[in-house]
Amino acid sequence: MFKLFSVVTLAASILISGCSEPKPSTQSDKNEQVQLSYEEGKHYRIVNNINVGELKTPFLVEYFWLGCPHCQNFEKPLQDFKSTNPEMGFIRKHAVLSEGWVNDGRIFYALQETNNMAHFTELFDLYKSGINDENFDAFFTKNNINKSEFLEIAGKNENVINNMKESYEEMSNNKMTSVPSIVVNGKYLIIASEDTNNNEKYFNLVSHLLKK
Repeated sequence: MFKLFSVVTLAASILISGCSEPKPSTQSDKNEQVQLSYEEGKHYRIVNNINVGELKTPFLVEYFWLGCPHCQNFEKPLQDFKSTNPEMGFIRKHAVLSEGWVNDGRIFYALQETNNMAHFTELFDLYKSGINDENFDAFFTKNNINKSEFLEIAGKNENVINNMKESYEEMSNNKMTSVPSIVVNGKYLIIASEDTNNNEKYFNLVSHLLKK
């Protein structure tokens, strides 16, 4: 598609990273009436120094990668949860834990920097269906975005670079090694477990932590 040079200094060794997601809820899951007692260290853990700007609680921070199949599949249940919690704030941060994610991170943050986040869903869908030179070019043409100027911003803009540094430092300092990762109220990182292994269980925990 295109090649942009690597992000400003990442750590000498790239963290082991990957994707993970809760499964869709089944009818048997929905019929369960077990009231869980959520525990720190088992269901969630504390993270620190997450920059959320002026967001006020309640809110979620999602660390994701445009090319992650699990992040793509997680998008609908996430949006469904947001729609039922309209008072909840939300911010996305693109992971750059591996060199293969860097260019995608640049694209995401350039989309923000150029005030084109209205086209985020369309771009995310392109990645899900299989992005290539042809449909990538068509994305810019359709949305009247100057591709050359956009890629210049993606490659060199200071805000883009700083946002990538921030995401990398927050994830690495808090030992976050997979996406999608959800942090509730800038403090509670959801831990994958049997009690969060489907969408209903996962968002039950999110709801609990939003009120914590």
